[in-house]
Amino acid sequence: MRYFEFGILGFGTGAVIAAIALGLVVAYRASGVINFGHGAIAAYCAYSYNSLRTDGEIPIPPLPNPVAPIEGLFNVEIFNLPTFISVGDSVATIPALVIALLIAAVLGLIAHYAVFRLLRYAPVLAKVVASVGIMILLQGAIVIRYGSRAKQADRILPDDTVDWFGATLPIDRYLLLGLVILLTVGLWALFRYTAFGVATRAAAENERFATLLGVNADSQAVVSWVLASVLAGLVGVLASPIIGLTPNQLTLFIIPALGAALLGRMSSFVVAAAAGVGIGVIQSVLFLLEQNASWVPDLNIPQALPFIVIALAMILRGETLPSRGAITAGRLPEAYVPKLTRARVSAYSVLIAVSVLIVMFAPFRFRSGMNNTMVGVMLGLSLVVVTGYVGQISLMQMAVAGLGAYAVASFGTDAGLPFVVALVLAVLAATAIGAIVSLPALRTRGASLAVITLASGLAIQEFLFKHEGWFGSADTRNTDAPSLFGFEMGPNSSFPIGDGKIPSPGFGLLLIVITVLCAISVMRLRRSRLGQQMLAVRANERAAAAAGISVAGVKMSAFAISSALAGMAGAFTAFKLGQFTADSFGIFVSLSVLAFAYLGGISTVGGAVMAGTLFAEGIGIVVTEEWFNLNVQEYTAYVAGFFLILTAVYNNEGIDGFQRTQFYNLVRKIRGDRSPTPAATAEEVTA
Repeated sequence: MRYFEFGILGFGTGAVIAAIALGLVVAYRASGVINFGHGAIAAYCAYSYNSLRTDGEIPIPPLPNPVAPIEGLFNVEIFNLPTFISVGDSVATIPALVIALLIAAVLGLIAHYAVFRLLRYAPVLAKVVASVGIMILLQGAIVIRYGSRAKQADRILPDDTVDWFGATLPIDRYLLLGLVILLTVGLWALFRYTAFGVATRAAAENERFATLLGVNADSQAVVSWVLASVLAGLVGVLASPIIGLTPNQLTLFIIPALGAALLGRMSSFVVAAAAGVGIGVIQSVLFLLEQNASWVPDLNIPQALPFIVIALAMILRGETLPSRGAITAGRLPEAYVPKLTRARVSAYSVLIAVSVLIVMFAPFRFRSGMNNTMVGVMLGLSLVVVTGYVGQISLMQMAVAGLGAYAVASFGTDAGLPFVVALVLAVLAATAIGAIVSLPALRTRGASLAVITLASGLAIQEFLFKHEGWFGSADTRNTDAPSLFGFEMGPNSSFPIGDGKIPSPGFGLLLIVITVLCAISVMRLRRSRLGQQMLAVRANERAAAAAGISVAGVKMSAFAISSALAGMAGAFTAFKLGQFTADSFGIFVSLSVLAFAYLGGISTVGGAVMAGTLFAEGIGIVVTEEWFNLNVQEYTAYVAGFFLILTAVYNNEGIDGFQRTQFYNLVRKIRGDRSPTPAATAEEVTA
C-alpha cells in the first residue's frame, strides 16, 4: 500500500515534469531550439506571482542602478531606476496569475525577437549557449531580487486531501495531473487540426518550401515561443507550492523534462507528457524502495533516473533530435593560434611576470583572485579543446573537475601518496571516467550532446560525489597541502620566498607553472596533426571520415584531453579550498564555466585566459571591486548571462576575438590598408 501511495504522490512531480516537457516540445517544433532556460522562466514567473500576492510588486530585471552610486570612479549616481513596480499592498489571486502569465508572454517575445530569431542560421553551439545564458540571467535576477533561500509559495490549488484505496493523498496532485492532461490534448489538437499547427509542422519539415507556399515561419515561431513561455509560467505558479520555491528547484526540472521530451522525439505531446508523469511516479517509488529494501544499493537512483532515461533515449536511437528543414549552421568561432613572434613572447613574459608579482606581494584578495583565475584558465582550456577545436558541446566540465578533486584527496590525503603521484593518478582517473561518460558523443552531436552531458554531470554528482568512496563523500572532504622538493606549497603554508602572507606565494607560483604548461600544451595541440584532425571533424564529420580520419578516435581523444585539463583544475580547486563538498562541482557551476569560457572566447587559449579573469572571485572581479569600488560579486551570474547572450548573438568569437579584430583593424589603419578584412570560414579555420 505504501508503494501505491508513493506512486500517487509522484503524480505531482510527474505532472510538473510533463508540463515543462510540453513547453520544450512547443518551442522546439517551432524553432528547432532546446531552451535550457525554460525551467528558469517558470521559476521567474512563480517568484513574480508570489511577489504580487504578498507585496503587490512586479519585479523589474536588474539594471545598472542596483550597484548604487559609482563612488571612486564617478562620484555621481548615473542610474536611479526602480527595482519593483508597486500595484498595491496585495493583488488578488486571479489578477496576480494573469500578470504573471503576461510576464511569461513578454519573456517569450524577448527570447524570440532579441535572441533566437537572430540565431536562426547560427551554429547549434550558439543556440545552446544563448539558452544557457537565459537560464543564468533569470536565475541571477531571482537571486538579486529575492535571495537564494527558499520562500513560502502562495497556493492556488486547494490543499485538501482525499482517501483512495485507504491512502490519504493531497488533491492538488490530481488537479495538476488533470490540467496536464487537458494541456496535452489541447496542444495535440492545436498542432494537428488547426491552420497554425499545420503551418508550424510544415515549417519544421522544410522551412524553405513552407515559405514558398506562403507560410510565415517567423510568425509561427513567435506564437510558439509565447505559448511555451506561458506554459512555463503556469506550471511554475501552480507547482511551486508543491515542490518548493527556490531559484534552482524549477530550473533543475529541465533535466527530467528533457528526458521526457526526448522520448517523444521533441515532437509528440502525448508521449512527452506520459513519459514525464511516468518519470515522476517511478522516482517516487524508487525513493521508497531505496529506503526500505536492503537489496537496493544506496546510489541515489531516483535522482539519477533522468540520466538513465536520456541515455537510453539518445544512445539507442542515435541522433534523437529531428533536424529542421532549411536551418543551416553558420560559421563556428575561429580556432586562432598566433605565431610566436618576438613581440608576442615578450608580451606573454610580461603577463607571467605580473602574475608572479601579484601572487608574491599583492594583498590577500588579489592573491586569492589570481589563484582563482589560474584554476579558471584551466577549466577554460578544457572547453577550448572539446568545444573550440572539435565542436562538441560539454556541460559536465565541473563534474569531471570534481572527479579530480575527490581523487587527489583520496590518493594524496587518505592513501598518503606523494603529491606528484597523487596528482597524476587524479588526472588519469578524471581522464578515464570523462572519456567513458563521453561515449555518447560517438553517436550524438550538437544539442543532443549538450543534453546528455548535462545529464551525465548530474549522474556523476548523484552516483559518486554524494557517497563515501574514492570519488565522493557524504560529508566535507579534506585535502592536505601539496609538497614539492621538500617545500609545503599549500595556500596556507609558509614559503621561503615572498612576504609570508596568505595565500602562500608557493601555491600561487605552483599554479602559474601548471597553468602555463597547460596553455602551451593546448597551443601545441592546435598546431599538431591531431589538432588539424580535430578542426576537420568540427568542420565536417563526413568529409573528415572520407579523408581517412577516425572521427570516433578524434572525439574520444578530445574528450580525454579535455577531461585531463578539467581534472587538473579540480585537483587544484581541492588544494585551494582545503575542504570541499559536492556542491562545489554542481550542475550550475558547470553552466557558469561554459558561460565564462564562451564569453572569453571558447576556441582560443587567449579566450581561456580572458575567461579565467572573469570567474567568480577571479582577478578581473577583484580589480573591478577594489579599484572602482563596485560591488559586482552579487551580480556576477546575472551579468555573465546577459553578456553571454550578447556574445552568442553578435560575436561568437568572444572577447578575445573582438580584441584581436580591433587590434588588426588598428594596425591596418596605421599602415593605410583600406581593404576589408576577409571573413574566415569554417573550412579556412581547418588550415
